Amino acid sequence: MSDSDLHSFPVFETRPTQEFIDRWRQHTAETGSPETFADVSTTKPKRSAAVILLSEEIRVPTPLRAGGEKVPCPLCSPSSPKFGTGRMAYFPDDRSVRFIGHRCAKHYLGDNYTDAERLFRIEAKCVEYIDLWPKLQKALPKINDVVLRLHGRAKKLTELRSFIDAQSPGFATFLYRDLVAKGGRILTSNTPGAKTIPVEGLGFLSEDFDPEIVALKISTACRDVRSPLPAWKTDDGENDASKEIMRRGKTVTSRLSELAKLRDSVEEAAGFLRIANLRHLEQWRASGFSPMSIMSFKWNGEQLQALAESYAGRFEWSIVIPKDLLTNLPTREEVEALTLADVFN
Repeated sequence: MSDSDLHSFPVFETRPTQEFIDRWRQHTAETGSPETFADVSTTKPKRSAAVILLSEEIRVPTPLRAGGEKVPCPLCSPSSPKFGTGRMAYFPDDRSVRFIGHRCAKHYLGDNYTDAERLFRIEAKCVEYIDLWPKLQKALPKINDVVLRLHGRAKKLTELRSFIDAQSPGFATFLYRDLVAKGGRILTSNTPGAKTIPVEGLGFLSEDFDPEIVALKISTACRDVRSPLPAWKTDDGENDASKEIMRRGKTVTSRLSELAKLRDSVEEAAGFLRIANLRHLEQWRASGFSPMSIMSFKWNGEQLQALAESYAGRFEWSIVIPKDLLTNLPTREEVEALTLADVFN
């Protein structure tokens, strides 16, 4: 291509429509020639030109091009092959659209391109959240059912841990740190060749254990989904509406993405209170490998009484553990059935 073959089409008084971009995408996929689509300019813009990005980085199917050559870059090499991956951009100063090499653009357009990239990411996310919102609203009844049940179990575990901390400050922290230092595994026998076994529910003892607050944040996100997002379109760019969409969209998707992890952490934490696990801790003390000189757990119906002693002090606490502690906990299958991963993607 010679300089005389370059074309300028100053026909876009405003930003091209999505329909134009979709047709251009199809043309590029079918021909490997993004620069030959109707009204795409191949001339150089000014270095100071304002730019608005209209696409993500697109890999051109160059094998479809004559000789498999790369695409000329209107910024730095308009008359000869230059790149295989680029972006469609609108240049409002001369009312044109061009397919540009993104690496060339960073050098050629400088801060204007950097600003355009930031704006494009905002616009893309806003479009994503606006598309996501009605899907979440449709799935909300099922999500709420799972979240409500999970919140009940998380709240009970948080309460139990709070009761222990109130009666024996430092017990959970001391035991947690010692067990973590041992990789969460203990010896329950001093017989030569005895193998270590894992302690269940180690997370129940961690300093930041508070599944209730996580469940509450997820519940708050569900309530937010009920409210529509503000009106916004791509032409609006960055404004108060886009900022609200970004803030709410990011918070909701982040919170709902924690649902499966929270369910598993609640089930895992409850394992610490299992009779078999507590018996293992008693055996650990008896084996002589524990820092505890006393480690005793006694059950009286639903009441669990604990007595422990070490160089860190003497600890006594008593809690009531309902037999239905995990009865209403959503199953992994129920959480997976919400297909939130599919909705987000």
